[in-house]
Formats: sequence, C-alpha cells, structure tokens
Amino acid sequence: MEKGNFSKPLIFLSACLNSEPVRYNKEIIHDEFVEKLKKFVDIITVCPEVSIGLGVPREPIKIYLSNDTYRIFQPATQIDFTEKMIEFSLSFLKNLPPVDGFILKGKSPSCGYSGTKIYRDKNAKDILKRGMGLFAQIVKEKFSDKPIEDELRLKNQQIRQRFLTRIFSFAEMRNLEKNIKSIRELIDFHTKYKYLLMLYSQKKLSQLGKIVAGYKKGKLDLTVKEYASIFYTAFEKKPGIRKDLNVLNHIYGYFSHKINEDEKNHFRNLLKKFEQEKIDKTPIVEILKNFALRFGTEYLIIQKYLSPYPEELD
Repeated sequence: MEKGNFSKPLIFLSACLNSEPVRYNKEIIHDEFVEKLKKFVDIITVCPEVSIGLGVPREPIKIYLSNDTYRIFQPATQIDFTEKMIEFSLSFLKNLPPVDGFILKGKSPSCGYSGTKIYRDKNAKDILKRGMGLFAQIVKEKFSDKPIEDELRLKNQQIRQRFLTRIFSFAEMRNLEKNIKSIRELIDFHTKYKYLLMLYSQKKLSQLGKIVAGYKKGKLDLTVKEYASIFYTAFEKKPGIRKDLNVLNHIYGYFSHKINEDEKNHFRNLLKKFEQEKIDKTPIVEILKNFALRFGTEYLIIQKYLSPYPEELD
C-alpha cells in the first residue's frame, strides 16, 4: 500500500490520444483519464493513418467488408489503402518493444477497438455493423494476451479498473523477469499477488505456486520464465462478484476476531450491498486496508489485491 511502489508500465497509445495533431480534421484530443495515466506510465505512440502517407487534414477513410475481408478505402479519392495499412501494421508491431497494454482511439477506421462503423461497400453509405478498425484487428491478433482498450470503453469504471490492474501487474512481472537475482524475489512476488491471482484464477494460482515450490538451484532463469508465461495468462477472464466475495471474506478472516460487533455488522452490510450490486467493492477494500494497517498485518499490507495500481488513478 506504499505510495509510488509500482513498476512503470509501457503502454502503446494512439498518437491522437497523446494530443498529437494527427486527426483527419486536425482536432486535438484531450482525454482526462489518459492525461492522468501518462504520469504513471511510459508510452509509445503512432498514428497508422499518417504512417501510411495520409496527411493532416485529410479526407476520411472508411472500413468496409468485402467477401469476408475488411478493407480501408478513401471515398473522396477512390484510393484503397488496405495493403498499405496491413503492411505498416505488421512491420510496426513486429518491432514493438515489450508493452504491457494498448489504448486505442475508439471508433477510428484504423485504431478503433470498439464502435467503428463497418460499411456494406466502399461507397460507405450503409452501415453494416459496428466493429474494430484494421490496425486494431491486427493488434488483437498479435497481442491476444495483452490488455487492449480504447478511451471510450475506459470511461466504464469496471473496465478501467481491470485494465489498470493488468497493465501494472504485467509491468511488475516484466520488471522481475529483467532484474531478478534470487528465488527469494520470486517467492515475495508470488506472496504479494496471492489474492489477486485467487480472484482471477485459482487454477493458475495453484500452478504458479507449484512452480515456485519446485525451484531447483541453478534454474532461476528457467523458473522465472515458466512462472511468467502462466502469470500473463492468469488475468484473461473477467472475475465475477462471487470470486471477489470469496477473496474479501478470506482477507476479512484475518480480522474478524479482532474487531467489535458494530464493525463486523458494518462490514457484513457492505458485503451484502456489493453482492446485490448496489455498491462497488472500493469501500470494502478501503476498510480491509485500514484493518491491515491498524493491526500491522504485513502479509496483507503488501497484497496487490488491495492496491493493484496507484490510488491516484481511481
């Protein structure tokens, strides 16, 4: 729970979300969450459309479906940019350093991760459906194990919290892989991620525990590599309320015999409201943090479940 005790994630960010003047209409975007996040992460930016030679300002490009293939077309010039976009995307992503996640521009024909208009044909008159831009499709194909979102979806609190949890967890793992000197460091890492891993996947938690326990002297690099490969996949499925309740009750068990009846009743009432989806888990987590500090329970003070990312980002 120490302030600033986080590894810095490396994030890919659509250039327009970095307030760069690359939009087709010269619009400058200032996204409140992205601006806040930039203080805590390192970023890599690109605009795929500018990178394939389109200027600023420019005539809009559209994405349409042709024989089950997505194509990018500029109606005003009658130019097809599909091959250029695919070639750029594959080349750029192949040379991308290890990133912990992606934030793409929502609704964009290139970067849109959600809400992009997919047209029936290149005339771009009739919308067939909403979907993903072409660059975003290739990102998802090549980085299926990474958190990928757009700035519009990140306005949803639950989506935002899960994204932050994943990018900061991945950054911690990547930092450990790079700098680990002893098995003790992996043991400590596994210890502080116990309840967060329990939330996302009890099966993966068990597998990771066996890897740590099965360490053989002289095999540190191999052990960490095996651990990391499973750790990165542990956060794939969205955890439900039942899993959160399980973890919250596990942690509460450390304090249930140390607090008075009024505190117990208050905590149980909050759990009930959370189960009924009347509140989110934030006030419950704050109470557990307070208990951990109040009773000096170091094992819980370090738990990433209680503080998975900087509190300033909440």
